[in-house]
Amino acid sequence: MNTTKDKFRTSDLYYAAFLKTAGFPLVSLDKELNGKKRFFVFEDSSGLLSRAQTEYVNGTSKVSAKDLIDNIRALKSLINME
Repeated sequence: MNTTKDKFRTSDLYYAAFLKTAGFPLVSLDKELNGKKRFFVFEDSSGLLSRAQTEYVNGTSKVSAKDLIDNIRALKSLINME
């Protein structure tokens, strides 16, 4: 996982779906130079992403299961479109 000041990048589909469900805006989908690996880039202008990450890892986050599944499907579709 990579971060810059206002952006966060991850290749983990399920974590990306969690972030999207938790309300973090998906900014872009980046490719590695060889084109095999995809990175989801999220905006973190609020600075709350580290808290969400802690809740995700600890299993204390509260997101809608249905929305999470919908976002997993949407992100998979986005990857397959490229």
